[in-house]
Amino acid sequence: MAMRIDSHHHFWRYDAEQYGWIDEAKAVLRRDFVPSDLKSLIDANGIDGVISVQARQSLSETTALLAYASENSWIRAVVGWVPLQSPSLAGVLEGFSSHMRLRGVRHVVQDEPDDRFMLRDEFLRGIGMLQAYNLAYDLLLYPRQLAAAIELVDRFPDQVFVLDHIAKPSISQSALDGIWKRDFVELAKRSNI
Repeated sequence: MAMRIDSHHHFWRYDAEQYGWIDEAKAVLRRDFVPSDLKSLIDANGIDGVISVQARQSLSETTALLAYASENSWIRAVVGWVPLQSPSLAGVLEGFSSHMRLRGVRHVVQDEPDDRFMLRDEFLRGIGMLQAYNLAYDLLLYPRQLAAAIELVDRFPDQVFVLDHIAKPSISQSALDGIWKRDFVELAKRSNI
């Protein structure tokens, strides 16, 4: 029998300042979400394990997610946050290297005003360090950033990348954005995504 995994969810202790992206349209999310909130749901739906994904860019959240994973065997992996542009990144990655459930990292690229943010030298240096620690990189971006994502993925052909939320295409209308479709299809041709 195949294992069923919830591949992307978030835990948090809600704080309006820390989770400013939770606006009025997402008011239902304005509360704590901790492992006990999820456990009964996954049990009722035959889910064998989950991957916890960061929701804010802080080392303290990455540490908290890893603590949840240590306490709950059904949290199979964590995608955390690390300061990819920091000169001290190697030390941070080394510090997390003993946590076997840290399997990936991501940066909230979608909130960066520069659509080519992920091609900055400091960011590229950070991405270049992930493979040595067997960490995937999750791409959290909007359709306008897909072209830069293609360039990023091409620069690191041996790095594993995961595309979160299929790059959040506009689906409020009955038709998909043609640029999103073109770039999504192009990105999907890469074997490391």
